[in-house]
Amino acid sequence: MFLVRKELLWAIAVASAPLAAASADSYKWCTVESEGGTNCGFVTIEQCRAAISGTNGLCEPKQVVPPNLSPAAKAAAPKTDASGGKDPLMECVTYSCKINCSSKVARRFRPKWCVYFKKPAD
Repeated sequence: MFLVRKELLWAIAVASAPLAAASADSYKWCTVESEGGTNCGFVTIEQCRAAISGTNGLCEPKQVVPPNLSPAAKAAAPKTDASGGKDPLMECVTYSCKINCSSKVARRFRPKWCVYFKKPAD
């Protein structure tokens, strides 16, 4: 009897794993607050707009960071994507990206992850 329960629980856990992964991707909109904070917990732009109503915030599409990036590149990635996912290169907006991927740094000394970003404005 105990073995049957254990197998049943295992089957439920395995069957629900794809559902959890699919639902995690449904949050496609982020609020960007005037102080710089972000919240990417919105499924629709209407939800996002309701959350920022009466504030100086704005709504932007969620940044989709390529899964093969190193931890340093993920940290340098912006939290939102102004192009809505249409541009293959991410904006270079964080200090890490601006410093490491600057044209003032010789190309041979730049981190490999700079290839995923647009050239920062110097």
